[in-house]
Amino acid sequence: MNGLAALLFALAGIHAGAQRVLPVGYAPAWSPDAQRIAYVTRGDLWIADADGTHSARLLARADQPAWSPNGRRIAFTRGGFVWTVRVDGLDERRLARGAHPAWSPDGERIAFDRDDQVVTVRWYGGDTRLAGSGEDPAYAPDGRLAVVQDGSVVADGAVVDEGTSPAWSPSGRLAYVRDNTIFVDGRAVHRGSQPAWRPAKRAVELLPDFDQRPPSDLQIAGGAGHWLLGFTSLVDNVGLGPGELVGMRKPGRPRMNGTQRVRLSNGKVRTYDDVAQFRYTNSPPHHHWHLMRFDSFELRDLDGRTLVRDRKSGFCLADHWGIAPGRWPGRRPHFLGDCEQYHPEATRVVMGTTPGYTDRYPAFFHGQNVDITGVRAGTYDLLHRVNAAMQLHELRYDNDAASVRIRLTWRKGYPSVRVLRRCPATATC
Repeated sequence: MNGLAALLFALAGIHAGAQRVLPVGYAPAWSPDAQRIAYVTRGDLWIADADGTHSARLLARADQPAWSPNGRRIAFTRGGFVWTVRVDGLDERRLARGAHPAWSPDGERIAFDRDDQVVTVRWYGGDTRLAGSGEDPAYAPDGRLAVVQDGSVVADGAVVDEGTSPAWSPSGRLAYVRDNTIFVDGRAVHRGSQPAWRPAKRAVELLPDFDQRPPSDLQIAGGAGHWLLGFTSLVDNVGLGPGELVGMRKPGRPRMNGTQRVRLSNGKVRTYDDVAQFRYTNSPPHHHWHLMRFDSFELRDLDGRTLVRDRKSGFCLADHWGIAPGRWPGRRPHFLGDCEQYHPEATRVVMGTTPGYTDRYPAFFHGQNVDITGVRAGTYDLLHRVNAAMQLHELRYDNDAASVRIRLTWRKGYPSVRVLRRCPATATC
């Protein structure tokens, strides 16, 4: 692959090689699996698929994105400080004053510059170390740092050339910018700026994509001072492959640990251990092994404070509902097991969801509700979020939350609820 074809860069939009991927944006950054791109548009941080589709705003007022090696977080700058955030937009953390963040290859530290010095900190903050003079640090795959000093790119203490914006390729080649032209190892390859190398090519993971739908079919039940707001929850798999989970336990242990099996484009399978837990649930009419913490529910006020939090007791993932939106030629179910029903002694369980299928659970079904007994009349957001801990590997995480805005009223001790609007892709409606 030549230097140009392997580069992502900014030039009146974002280009992957000679092909423009996004008509607007700058500061492009590849995800470690090369499936997604982070970039900045009009001062906000966005994420899109590598071909420019499925774009979504992640954060307001953010710049200079850099992906963590595990693909779960993005470092960025805002207001003169370096921050990190989960790739679903949660858990913003301000680390330190500085700019131009770069993750170390092992994912443990982040380098950045301030006051013409390059410093590093742990990814979660603290343990500040001086790495030398310069600015705009870039890590090579082997851990070497390239920096800019007095208008020149310096790597391993040696001046490479005049320039800025150093970026290492997976094989150790160095790109940089001089006079609005991108150079690779001293050779001009294209007009542009802010180069970012495509990560090393590997077999594509055919990952699931759990797309959370907004709560629907809202109902109120209860009485005698105890009231529940029930709802239907739907999670579609709109990804490239199935979400397949295998639970295993030693006899006598109360829970199973779960492994995720991910199919690859070359026909092989990659496994991720300890990504889930399963528990046997005796709750008529269901007596089987459940995946824990798959979907969660919250009622929030308009300031974002959580008033009530609940979650379903567990999930038996299966292909019972082929109702995911979109076209799915040849769609057929693969996971139709009963999650080892009536077998608390089981030591293995397999469950999953195939692309084009939906995990659907109706109102009040084993925890499909939140307790509104003590909630005052007012306007609120009801939020559903799948894979909240990001324990399961997905194609994208920015569609894991959806919400509805509701108005709750009370009359003579009886509640009623009205849906004001639906927000299919955001946690705050």
